[in-house]
Amino acid sequence: MTEISEAEWKQRQLGRTDEAKFSGRADRAARTRIHGIIPQHFFSGASSECRDLFIDGHFYGCISLAQAVAEGLTRYLGDFHKIGARKDPPVRARRLFKVNVISRDSLEALTTIWGNDRNTFHHLNENIPTDYLTLERRAEQCVTALYTIESELFAYETHDGGLRPKNPQYWSFPDSQHVMTNLRLSGY
Repeated sequence: MTEISEAEWKQRQLGRTDEAKFSGRADRAARTRIHGIIPQHFFSGASSECRDLFIDGHFYGCISLAQAVAEGLTRYLGDFHKIGARKDPPVRARRLFKVNVISRDSLEALTTIWGNDRNTFHHLNENIPTDYLTLERRAEQCVTALYTIESELFAYETHDGGLRPKNPQYWSFPDSQHVMTNLRLSGY
C-alpha cells in the first residue's frame, strides 16, 4: 500500500464527508427558495449566505445570521423612511407595517425570524436548543421567512433583458441603464 500525504488523506476524508451529507443537502435545497436578485446593500452578502448555511446544515449560523439580516433590513428601511426605533427592531418593524412600508406577511415573517429566541442565539445562552431536528426546523423557518420579506421588498420583473424593480427606491441606479444587484443562485 502506498503512503499518502496528510493533505491527500484530508482531501479524501472531506470527500467522504461531503458524499455522506449530500442527500440531506439536496433535500434542504429542494425545500427552500431564495429571491434570485436583490439590490446591492450592506446586508446583501449576508442575506445570500443564510440559505447556503441552511443547505449545508449549519443551523446555528443560519438562524443567527437570518436574525441579523432581518435587523439590518428593518434598519435600512427605518432609516430610508425615517421611522425611528433604531435600537428596537420589533418596534421598528411594527412602525414600518403601520405606515404601509411592509405588508402583514412581511411583519409576520420578521416576527418569525426573531421569534422569542433572538437573544438565545446571539448570546449563546445556556438554554439554546441542541436537538438537530429542532435546529433544522427553526433554521428552515428563518430561511423561508427571509424569502417572504425579500420577495415583497425586492420584487422585480424582467423586460427585454432588463430588470424593473417594483420598489425602485430600494435599488441603486448608477445611471439610467443600470442597476446595482446581488445575484444569487436560485436553481438549487
